[in-house]
Amino acid sequence: MKFNLDLKRTALISIDFQTYVFTGGSLAIVGAAEVLPKAKQVLVAARQAKLPIIHTQEVHRKQMVDFGRELDGAEQIHCLETWPGTEIYKELAPIEGEFVIVKRRYSCFFSTDLEILLRGLKVDTLVLMGTMTNVCVHYTAVDAHQRDYYFHVIADCCAGSDWEAHCSALKAMEYLQAGACISHTDFLKATMFSV
Repeated sequence: MKFNLDLKRTALISIDFQTYVFTGGSLAIVGAAEVLPKAKQVLVAARQAKLPIIHTQEVHRKQMVDFGRELDGAEQIHCLETWPGTEIYKELAPIEGEFVIVKRRYSCFFSTDLEILLRGLKVDTLVLMGTMTNVCVHYTAVDAHQRDYYFHVIADCCAGSDWEAHCSALKAMEYLQAGACISHTDFLKATMFSV
């Protein structure tokens, strides 16, 4: 089945592609090296198609007062505002005209102005890629779904905490919206950009 996008009503959300993802940090991540060249192609295609591009960045205060229950599970302290690894990775960083949202929780919607921005952009379809598939990407997709946005997740442009969790999250997102999972080549074709 051919994958199509209404480019006038679509935004790309690049979720937490931060420096530690590609250079090593306190969180275990699989697939980042494979994701990087594909995510770069997706950004180029989205820019060529003049899609709105929203970058998100998980940041926690150095006093660690805003983690909440986040450290109750498997995750260690991560993304402190003073750590160089918290910055958005330079090869996937925003350029002039793109948007950045700093968040304190997993979902890009939770206590941010993402929804205000999306309304202003007049989009109803979100294309997601980023880190981690089973946490921030998945929770953002769920919140998008519950707000009645269409969403697609570029499966080969997502890195998870482990492969089982990555695959399970993709399956869960596909369950919410049939056809949600696409590949980076699907996206490139839909934006009529060839690499």
